[in-house]
Amino acid sequence: MVKTIFCDIDGTLLKFRDDFGSTMNYAEPLRGAVETTIEWHRKGYKVILVTGRPEPFRRRTEDQLQRFGIIYDQLVMGVGSGPRYLINDRTDQHAQTAYCVNLKRNEGLYPEILVESRILQESALNLTVEGHSITSRSKGSR
Repeated sequence: MVKTIFCDIDGTLLKFRDDFGSTMNYAEPLRGAVETTIEWHRKGYKVILVTGRPEPFRRRTEDQLQRFGIIYDQLVMGVGSGPRYLINDRTDQHAQTAYCVNLKRNEGLYPEILVESRILQESALNLTVEGHSITSRSKGSR
């Protein structure tokens, strides 16, 4: 079973700035963003990046992500800055098929912060925290 990760860009992977022009002109990756997306790719996860950035900024956004080495499968632009909801069906075999993690803006994306955010549940992602491997029961592969 392939795991799919929907991940926001600004404030999660790249530093969020209050001024949109500064966000676009002075983008910088947050702690663990590059390494985490590389790890997701290595494990065969499908990574879909979402952003409130308008569609006309797609090429510039793609260039930023490529420059920093952030790996993804799909980029969804213009999703807005309000609350976001993931609605998914549930099979008999899997009690829960969708998870949500809310990270503090600009703190980065690295194993320790994901653990603090309670992402590690029965079917959560496989992560390494302080040298210890934490794995789930069902591992996805492409």
